[in-house]
Amino acid sequence: MYRAFIYASALMALAPTALSHIIMANPKPYGNPTNSPLDSSGSNYPCQVTDFSRTIENKWVAGEQQTLSFSGSAVHGGGSCQISVTTDKAPSKSSKFKVIYSIEGGCPGVNGPSEFPFTVPKDLPNGELSMAWTWMNKVGNREYYMNCAAITVSGGASNNDYLDKLPDMAVANIASVNDCKTTEGSDYTFDDPGEFVKKIGNGPFMPLCGGAVQSGGGEAPAAGAPQSNADASSAPVAEPSTPTNVSSTGALSPPITAPSAPMNISSISGAPSAPLTAPSSPANISSTPAASPSSAPTGGAPAAGSNGSCSQDGAIVCNGEDQFGLCDHGKVVFQPVAAGTKCQGGQIGKREEIVSKYDYSHRCQRTAV
Repeated sequence: MYRAFIYASALMALAPTALSHIIMANPKPYGNPTNSPLDSSGSNYPCQVTDFSRTIENKWVAGEQQTLSFSGSAVHGGGSCQISVTTDKAPSKSSKFKVIYSIEGGCPGVNGPSEFPFTVPKDLPNGELSMAWTWMNKVGNREYYMNCAAITVSGGASNNDYLDKLPDMAVANIASVNDCKTTEGSDYTFDDPGEFVKKIGNGPFMPLCGGAVQSGGGEAPAAGAPQSNADASSAPVAEPSTPTNVSSTGALSPPITAPSAPMNISSISGAPSAPLTAPSSPANISSTPAASPSSAPTGGAPAAGSNGSCSQDGAIVCNGEDQFGLCDHGKVVFQPVAAGTKCQGGQIGKREEIVSKYDYSHRCQRTAV
C-alpha cells in the first residue's frame, strides 16, 4: 500500500515539472495548445489545429521590439527556431508562413528557457495576421514543435509585397509536409533563414535536413537570459532595462524516489493539490526493497545541457546536487534544479525535506526490525 501511494505521487509530481516540455508564453498563443510536439504524421499541422478564436490580440508595431519567451523546462539541449507570419487568421495546411526571424542553435535555451528579443520588420503588412514559433529540438526524439498566435500589426505596409518576398518557414519531421529529417545532437542551419538571423549555441551545426557538419556558432545562452538582437535590424533597438526572466523549472515537493520500472505519464497532468504526507502508521517495508535510485553517469560530470548515459529508463539522474535529468532510452540531458532544491539519490526536493524524508525512512526501517 505504501509503495503504491509513493508510486502514484511520483507520477503526478513528475508530470508537470521534470517532463515539462516548452510552450510559447509570449506572444500569447491561440486557444489552449499543449506543450507537446506536432504529430509526426502531420495530422495536427499547423499550430496543433487549435481554436483560432481571436480572444487575445498581441499588438505589434512595425519597427519596434517584441520578445519571444517560453514556459516549461525541457529544452532538449536547444536546437533551432523560427518566427514566421501568415496573413491567414485561421491557419490551415495550405497557409503560407513567411520567416521574419531565425535562431540557429541555442533555442529555446540550453540549460533552461531563454528570452529572444526581435524587431518587427518595418514593412510587415498592417492588420490582423497569425504568427508561428517553430522549434526543431537538438536532443531526444526527432520532433517539430509549433505554437501560433493572433497578432495585429500597425505602422507597417499597406500591402503584402514585402511579406511575399520572405522565405518560407522550414518544416522537418512532419511526414505529410516533406521528407526532411533532422539529425540528433546538432544545432540546425536553415537553407534560407531570411534577412534577420541569430546564430548561437555550441553546435555542432548541420543543415536542417542533413549534410556535412559546419563550423561557427556562439556561446550558449544562459537560462532566462534575454538574447541580443543586435544583428536583427539595421536600426539600434534598446534592450529592456529590467528583462523578465522565465523560470526554468519548479520545485518537486516533497522528494520522491523513481520506481524501478519505466513510468508512462503521458496522460497525467496537474500537480498534487497538497504536499505528499506519510501514512499515519509506519509501513512494514523490511521485506520489500525500495526502488534503487538511478546513479549519476560514470566518468567526468557533464556540464548542464550536455548528454550523459543511464540505464534505468524513466529514472531521475543526479549530476551532483545542483543538476538533474530524466533517463530517456539510455540518454540523459542535465539541467539545473530550481532554487532551494537539490537532487540526491534519484530524488528532487527542497533541501531540508530530503533530509527529513531520509530520517523518516530510517525510523520506519528501525520500527519494522
